[in-house]
Amino acid sequence: MRFNLIKERSLNTLDPLSSSKHASHEKLVWQEVRGVWKPLHGSFSRDGISIEWHEFHNDHPLEWGRSFHPWSLEICLNFSGTASLGSDTRALGANQVAIYTTSKCGLPAVRNAGSLHRFLTIELSREFLQKHFAILLDRLKSPIRQFIEQGADSSDYLELIALPASLLASRLQFIEPPVPAPAHETWYLGRVLEILAQTIFPEEDPAELFCHRHQRTTRDRVERARYIIERDLENPPSLEMLAKEVGFSPFYLSRVFTQESGVSIPKFLRMKRVEKAAELLRTGKMNVTEAAIAVGYSSLSAFNKAFVEQMGCCPGLYPNVVIVGR
Repeated sequence: MRFNLIKERSLNTLDPLSSSKHASHEKLVWQEVRGVWKPLHGSFSRDGISIEWHEFHNDHPLEWGRSFHPWSLEICLNFSGTASLGSDTRALGANQVAIYTTSKCGLPAVRNAGSLHRFLTIELSREFLQKHFAILLDRLKSPIRQFIEQGADSSDYLELIALPASLLASRLQFIEPPVPAPAHETWYLGRVLEILAQTIFPEEDPAELFCHRHQRTTRDRVERARYIIERDLENPPSLEMLAKEVGFSPFYLSRVFTQESGVSIPKFLRMKRVEKAAELLRTGKMNVTEAAIAVGYSSLSAFNKAFVEQMGCCPGLYPNVVIVGR
């Protein structure tokens, strides 16, 4: 399916000619790409904020930078696919965040060929940022503050960071917000401000105690480990592989995971497998054997035992049994 190109995207309400020119360029960027281009919330020209979801596979390099708004701060939550950004060709990978400002000339950016690209973009005007961060300017990262204060006189800025653990599983919520439609605008605004709080403020606070910073880092890495386990229920990584991915030793990860989660890593994996299997059985998508295999069990007897211990009944009866508190 080709992208739907009916979306209104004007870049600069003070310059209709520039707005029209950019809209034309953006249409050229997406019109030959097959996949999903879904506006989720807002209008850059009207509200100073635009949130979009992209999901596509490209066989040839895509000049992604032509779709950027001049004079904007953009944040890209990159869940999969790779790209190169900036004049020094910096590499953006999976589970990373790109934070960049754009001038009149734009920012060079190319989506690499041969992979599935799934990413969320949040485009923000200086006016939007001034409205929400005017009293916090001195606390922002220096390049962000300069962009808000100076606009055209500021230099382009590009930073790549790891996707915060709290946002690793956020894409489904952005596509389908967990609130009634009348509350969507409030919900999206809250999530955008949350993401800004995690990306445009300095990571290090000189006044923060070392023990508090250490606790925050530990919680983030444990949350990342939980996400990886839930993502790969069928074929979970070994403790050594998991520890290497989150940046801890196996022994230390095992210890702090139990402290933060209240359960050990093997028990957490078992709980999440049973929860996922119960969901598959409840919706009728799979039978017992299929559900057991789907969540990584090779032994049906082991699956039955774990399911009964956690859910209170055997998996074959689960869809039809009324369980208190389910």
